[in-house]
Amino acid sequence: MLGAILEGLTDPGRAEAFLAIVGPSALRERVGQAARAEGVAAGPLLAERVRHLVEHGGEEVWLDLMSAMAASPQPAAAAVERLLRQAFPDPVRVRITRVPA
Repeated sequence: MLGAILEGLTDPGRAEAFLAIVGPSALRERVGQAARAEGVAAGPLLAERVRHLVEHGGEEVWLDLMSAMAASPQPAAAAVERLLRQAFPDPVRVRITRVPA
């Protein structure tokens, strides 16, 4: 199952369709925003980031992924969501406070 998921998410031609079918709406929007910001189509960007994660992710990435799948009644959906959250993390919000002079 994980092999089929990774195959779908790392193929530029199928990644966007795979995301549309399985990915949560918030993550679909995040992928779309990242693609627009980089001036590329969502499918190739998605495939590139997931491929990078697969090739360079450490043990903690795989342990997290396997734990999410094992704890879910829908392991495929859990795997896709976890991979996408790692490849397209939430933007970091920085709070700047003024220091009195």
